[in-house]
Amino acid sequence: MWLHEIPVGGLLVSPMVLFVLLGLLLTALTWWVLRLLGWHQQIWKAAWLYLSLFVCYLALSVRLLS
Repeated sequence: MWLHEIPVGGLLVSPMVLFVLLGLLLTALTWWVLRLLGWHQQIWKAAWLYLSLFVCYLALSVRLLS
């Protein structure tokens, strides 16, 4: 398994940071596509949708990349 701490300036950083950044990037990309298509107006509770998308993207990235 390649999930080891990443040394950054003498500080060990968890690999989970990379997965969180990937989840945030994918969530932002989804938000941008929904805004571009005009579908964001049809979402009733947008904050819950984006939070659940972030959690799903995070779980998917951990599952696929670890």
